[in-house]
Amino acid sequence: MLCYSLIGIGLQHVTADEYPPALSLIAPYEASIVLDASDSEWDNYYQGYIDITEFSDGTTSTESVDIISVTIGFAHNSTHLHVYAFVPEVYGIVNGLLLHFFGKPGMQDGIQMDAIFDTVLDVAWPDEGVYEPPQSDDFFGGTQDAKAKTFKHIGVGTYFEGTKLIDSGDTFGKDIVLGWGDAIAVEILAWVGTQPNTEGPNWGSINQDGFRYIRLDIGANQGDILDIYVPEPMEMHYVVGEEYEAEYISTSITIDGQDSDPVWADVIEYNFSITGYNYNTGEWFPGDSLDGSLKVFHDGTNFYMLFKIYDLTTDEKDSTMFMIGKTEEMLNSTDGIDFLSINSYDYYDQMIIPSDGSGPKDDILVGGSNDGDGNITYLGNYRYTEFSKPMASGDPNGKDFDFAIGDTMFISYLVAQDSETGPNYFHMKDDNGTVAFIVNPVKFLAEGEEPTGGNDPNTFSIGFSAIDLFLILAALSPVVLLVYRRKKK
Repeated sequence: MLCYSLIGIGLQHVTADEYPPALSLIAPYEASIVLDASDSEWDNYYQGYIDITEFSDGTTSTESVDIISVTIGFAHNSTHLHVYAFVPEVYGIVNGLLLHFFGKPGMQDGIQMDAIFDTVLDVAWPDEGVYEPPQSDDFFGGTQDAKAKTFKHIGVGTYFEGTKLIDSGDTFGKDIVLGWGDAIAVEILAWVGTQPNTEGPNWGSINQDGFRYIRLDIGANQGDILDIYVPEPMEMHYVVGEEYEAEYISTSITIDGQDSDPVWADVIEYNFSITGYNYNTGEWFPGDSLDGSLKVFHDGTNFYMLFKIYDLTTDEKDSTMFMIGKTEEMLNSTDGIDFLSINSYDYYDQMIIPSDGSGPKDDILVGGSNDGDGNITYLGNYRYTEFSKPMASGDPNGKDFDFAIGDTMFISYLVAQDSETGPNYFHMKDDNGTVAFIVNPVKFLAEGEEPTGGNDPNTFSIGFSAIDLFLILAALSPVVLLVYRRKKK
């Protein structure tokens, strides 16, 4: 999976005075650069230093922040832009580096260098205001015009040297088009102790600890203007909705995606409506809704859920997804979110750390386990999703939370229906003129405890900041890509 960064959703244009570069560099003319992952050809005069920090929580820490100081330099000739970078091994082996070129219309270019396999990708970001991870230029119909050489000096650091055409004419790949006196902004992202071919980067120059970028001028700084965009404030929040009660019922069921087990006839049914939402653009479609219902019970060891929505057609692009948290503030909790997705291919227990730039992963990729089971069927005009999950799986690496009888779990759900791009229906509502995610408490009742029927729906509103919302949406996108790429294998 390719990575992503903070450039890309809900953006506002700002001036260089508001967000000046952390480093200004000039790429001098050099007739020949040999790709050998060495600084032997690079004069120190042409190099600078920029700090990258680890993607961690969603707020700026009041404590000292760990930094890695990257040495970087650029040069150009009549056809190519060259880059040299050295990332010291301070907090783990540096396995990859990505340079993101932005700040000019039509240019959302990148060069991704993998030091594990000594490979390179010419990549492109989507258009401004569309939040999706970058893809290789081929994905957009462009071409690969980047080369690189890497060298890992274990115990010291990793050397990266790359080159790409300075004016390739590849508009589909959103490549740079630079001449003498032109400027471009550069963002740095790195993989430290992680693998570029399996997950996103975990360190970068632009994250919650600062908006650090490089202003790069070709040949000379002639005052060329850069268009810098940053996440804009968004009036979004979430509400705590109707409380669901999970009765204690000691029985066994078959997870087959149907309501045929007798227990489901005895469990309270909670009705809901989910509405259309484009998480890439923030556009909400309240008139486009799907009605559904949810049933839940537990046996003291596992909880079981039956999720039913109106769905006329069977489609392999359908997925049902749940976010699970320990508190009602789960969507901006630094403890992370447990995430489940069920489709016609399988049941996946995943994790989301909303503020972690590396993006969501299957639990098994972080030392956790795939806890639970699920299935989907289509009966009549409805899609049924049935799943079970341990109340206390003991899987902290997978961000699973442990629940006991009497505890309250919090959930929010979203679905993909006939969608190539991921979830397109969310549990949301209009709350005093603004769109709000709905988070539902689920109380685990004791044996013999009678359900009360829940409380009044959607009574308690909680706001979260623009950056929190941005990170929530950022977390969702790679999960979706992970699910759909798995389907295509």
